[in-house]
Amino acid sequence: MAASAVRLRLRRELAAHIARLGYSSQHLAPPTALKPEIARVSPVRRRIAYGETVLRGDLRRPRCHERLRFFSQRRTRQGSSILFFIGVAADDRQALEELLSELEIRDATRGGHVHIVPIEVRAAKARRPAASRARC
Repeated sequence: MAASAVRLRLRRELAAHIARLGYSSQHLAPPTALKPEIARVSPVRRRIAYGETVLRGDLRRPRCHERLRFFSQRRTRQGSSILFFIGVAADDRQALEELLSELEIRDATRGGHVHIVPIEVRAAKARRPAASRARC
């Protein structure tokens, strides 16, 4: 699958996962240099959740590292941490976990608000060409 198609699938599945957890309302993030891909609020608890998708190629990019650090360190006005969900292909989960511990975002004692959501990404099926409609 093309990278854009994989990212779109990861984003859709991650948004659905966050919605199933009760974070269904859109959240307008405050104006900052970086905006999360997904920002939701629980209408009952008023808790904020951010979501980002990470592809295998992103794991080596400094820009991705910067975004992961930024959103994992975000706090509310009251000082509580904001839940941060990272959608990743199931095959790349281990590499992401290693990266998060390397960046000191998540380890045995830190990063309980950072959640990895592994998503199965199926290979695209080869499409058959459409049969011609003209009959002899």
